[in-house]
Amino acid sequence: MNRTPKITSTVSQNNSFLGGRRQVILDTSTTNGDVYLVQGIMPAGSVVPVHVHELEDEIFHVLEGEVELILGETTINGKKGDIIYLPRGIKHGIRTIGTKTAKVLNYVIPGKNFEAFFDKMNKIGLDASVEEKKKIAIKHQIRFL
Repeated sequence: MNRTPKITSTVSQNNSFLGGRRQVILDTSTTNGDVYLVQGIMPAGSVVPVHVHELEDEIFHVLEGEVELILGETTINGKKGDIIYLPRGIKHGIRTIGTKTAKVLNYVIPGKNFEAFFDKMNKIGLDASVEEKKKIAIKHQIRFL
């Protein structure tokens, strides 16, 4: 396996994802599957529903705005500069607070499975049936609660 340092930028890739935007900073082809790093751009009212993934740890770094995070049985507000570590197997969700767009770096470790999940969910789009979304989630060992 070729393991070499990488230099990238937040302007690497930019595409829509379930109503918000994501900028892929490090994809798993660049990191040999180890890390998937995206910047989520979450307009006011954005919500990532509560879910659990069994294969990945996550780190959220709030760059702008304010978000509410459900972390297990705790709910916290994350503001600019906050870094939140979330081990795999813990239920969690995130939503914007207030009227400003939030920007959150999301480190997913390991990243390959989660990147494939994101890509498939984006491909089927917002109007896909709940059953379709659930089938993709189950395949990637992610449960929406």
